Amino acid sequence: MSTWTKSLLLLPFLFVACVKADPLQKSFSDWQVTCNNVGYCVARNIPGDKGLVMTIARHAGVNDRPLLRIDYGSAYSGEVPGAPLQDNLLLDQRRLRPDLKHWTVEPHHLATSHAIAIDEFLAQILDADAIQLTYNAQAAISLHGLKAALLLMDDVQGRVNGMSAWIKRGSRALWDVPPQPPLPSLPDRGAPPAALTREETSGLLDYGTWRLSADSCSLDPMRREVNVAPLTDSKALLMVSCEMGAYNVIDLAFEVTRAAPYVARGISLTLPFTPPRGERQVELINADYDASTGQLYTFAKGRGLGDCGSATRWRFNGTDFTLAEYAEESTCDAWHSSDDWPTLWVSQPSPASAP
Repeated sequence: MSTWTKSLLLLPFLFVACVKADPLQKSFSDWQVTCNNVGYCVARNIPGDKGLVMTIARHAGVNDRPLLRIDYGSAYSGEVPGAPLQDNLLLDQRRLRPDLKHWTVEPHHLATSHAIAIDEFLAQILDADAIQLTYNAQAAISLHGLKAALLLMDDVQGRVNGMSAWIKRGSRALWDVPPQPPLPSLPDRGAPPAALTREETSGLLDYGTWRLSADSCSLDPMRREVNVAPLTDSKALLMVSCEMGAYNVIDLAFEVTRAAPYVARGISLTLPFTPPRGERQVELINADYDASTGQLYTFAKGRGLGDCGSATRWRFNGTDFTLAEYAEESTCDAWHSSDDWPTLWVSQPSPASAP
């Protein structure tokens, strides 16, 4: 086989290798964009506390399933008064009248997943400054940073200079884009461990409260909360609350033998990527463990309202904890509850346990 032919055969693999699947969350002026490990990206204008928010989302690959929506009012504000959006939007102080033929139209919600409708709408607004409501000038969507956010999405998904790009469109065919990276798989945990007996629970709680060396704990032993759960038939998970704030409790976690003499090993959670805050080690904040599924959850609030922060889900594989999901909202603006924070890491469900 000639060198030239070999080079041609390698081209598809080189192209696939250029997929940028490193999770990220960045802000460009008044827009925030988040892309996860499989190239799914979502962007929205910030802050959302003015009540009017536009969200644009897209999956990697040919089956991109785009979505563009405009919402007035959030889960925190509840229903807000005012006339329907479709008749009361301004674009730089002039009436904005998009063709809503392929849109879902509700009084305070407009949405479309129609690719041409999205292209047409973006062509209307990309060079403008702001969208606002006729009856509430404070409810506005700044468009500064939108182009940069969409260009980053195009770049992450390998669309730049192709016909599917939203910003730097070129002649490359619609189908000529890198495929979506594969979802990481989670190992099968197997059968759940035997429940802790009353004697095991009592002994572990006593050990965690009085005899476990936790020098880094700032809480007095009398104020510490100790939780135990079965990890395997021979080991247990022991979590000790060590620091407490207004709305966050930080635990230390240990893998401990279920019977005396107790042997403890500290458990640490390390992300397989660098998150926006730059720290790959995850503290066990407001942690909760479900022994029936082997899943460990953390939920770090950026403030008491719970509209920003980070949330993780980990799966115990019999030896260690593997990251299953990571979500983060860096902007504290009373727009998202934790259920809707953008994801930076997702995984496919583990296979069902064999009978």
